[in-house]
Amino acid sequence: MRTLNSIELLRVWEDGIHFTLTERSLQLLSIACGVPDLNQVADWSIGERDARLLQLREWMFGSRLLNKANCPKCGELLEWTTELEGIRLQVPQQQTPLQIFELDVEGTHISFRLPNSHDVFRATSDPAYSADPQKLLVECIMAANKGVEEIAVDELPESTWDALEQQMEKLDPQADIQMALTCPACMHEWAANFDIAGYLWTEIDNWAKHVMQEVYLLARSFHWSEQDILKMSPRRRQLYIEMIS
Repeated sequence: MRTLNSIELLRVWEDGIHFTLTERSLQLLSIACGVPDLNQVADWSIGERDARLLQLREWMFGSRLLNKANCPKCGELLEWTTELEGIRLQVPQQQTPLQIFELDVEGTHISFRLPNSHDVFRATSDPAYSADPQKLLVECIMAANKGVEEIAVDELPESTWDALEQQMEKLDPQADIQMALTCPACMHEWAANFDIAGYLWTEIDNWAKHVMQEVYLLARSFHWSEQDILKMSPRRRQLYIEMIS
């Protein structure tokens, strides 16, 4: 895994205008990890995907995260900083085929996989998933048996579903990052979800617009090509812009 250079990142940003957030994340990781098959990248668990996105974010923009949230009770704006290490719950693994896990609960043996980006695509495009969130877990179960007898997934008791969710959270902790917040105005407490995919894309969007302005200024002043300007380090581009000023 490696970081993207300015030319690659700008190309992903430009192409990503017509993509969903999940597709943008897969494009980033496809280049960074040298895996051209997007389906293979989409096979990675959500936690594995997000662990890699966190690593990319650190390489490209540093380890400090600037966060904002509005209190759901009074609307007060909260702003705070977080060190990336504080929300890194798993490290990227070696690229492996789709992993199957086992769980024994209340006499039932379950073979399952972890939710991945394919599931995200289905959940965001099929209304059936919104109506029945448990449907996503059903898709992750490969087999369920009691002894030698195979049982239907819809026959599993609620306690088994709870155990399965807990096991998935344990195996893939990066998939669901919650930040405990307290409003200084009304003292309301709540948990805010942190989505590295959305956070990183917002930063890339801001970065790309800033770089395009730099390219425009330098090309107009020195008549250099876009490729030559983008190959410069950020520090060198800034020094030339200061000379123009």
